[in-house]
Amino acid sequence: MALLLPQRVHSDDRFQTSVSEIMRGTGGAAIVSDPRTGRILAVWNRRVIFQSAFPPGSTAKLVTSAVALENNLIKPDETLNCRRVPPLLGEAYHCSHPDAIEPFTITTALANSCNYFFAALSTRLDAATLQRGFSMFGFGTTPTTEERPVLRISADPAAKARAALGEKPVFGTPAELLMAYSAVATRGTIYRLQRGKSKTPSVLRTVRLKPSTWQTLSEGLEECVRAGTCQAAAVRGIRVAGKTGTGSALDGSGWTHAWFAGYAPADAPEIAIVVFLSRGTGAHDAAPLAGRILRQYFALRETR
Repeated sequence: MALLLPQRVHSDDRFQTSVSEIMRGTGGAAIVSDPRTGRILAVWNRRVIFQSAFPPGSTAKLVTSAVALENNLIKPDETLNCRRVPPLLGEAYHCSHPDAIEPFTITTALANSCNYFFAALSTRLDAATLQRGFSMFGFGTTPTTEERPVLRISADPAAKARAALGEKPVFGTPAELLMAYSAVATRGTIYRLQRGKSKTPSVLRTVRLKPSTWQTLSEGLEECVRAGTCQAAAVRGIRVAGKTGTGSALDGSGWTHAWFAGYAPADAPEIAIVVFLSRGTGAHDAAPLAGRILRQYFALRETR
């Protein structure tokens, strides 16, 4: 499979210019597409977007949620009290969200990115099922010019918990993450990313989940922007769905990578977005940039 490295990506250069201006100097990367067709609307830092894979951090909780719901390992209304320090993982993965007044459901756990909830949920998942879930959403399926480990989730409980939180051995390129979130926007159809308007949309893969699973995932992602870790990505008058992520850098530096992945409008998606920063956190660094890009997109749409 050949790598897609677009040179021109949007007929309206104003949006591409806006994305470039927002991302310039951040040391990061961004990609915006139409999830209904796979057409790329704007891209910044093509090499990172298509060729570099990183631990996706909490953006991967989307997949963990989907696998658990689809296999009836948790019900949408089932609750769990957060005890701050995740089982099996310790203080390094302590929850950073405010103290919860009420127990979390999977929807509110997604919105608040509760590590305790998803580490506990991982104890109900077997490694093979979780690994199939990541493969189903497209993680590790795109050839890259940079070497990356094979996606192989160990049955060791602590390793499985880290995978459920989007840490090593789970890796994804920003383009792969974009397509995974596009699947939620379209309720399962992932289109091949392509530049230009003239090409006929090409289905890359189909993710088959129960309607109730898609609904729960969508509600969690929208709640994340409305009242959770993604609030900085909100757009006035537009329902935005998304998820932040903070993944550990693998160079031993102690730094973290920052992610935001999402789509809008949540009720009729026409834009999917991923922002990646090599240094930072999802809520404080990636989400605000995503919000600026989303607001610019909808502002320009009104002038067309």
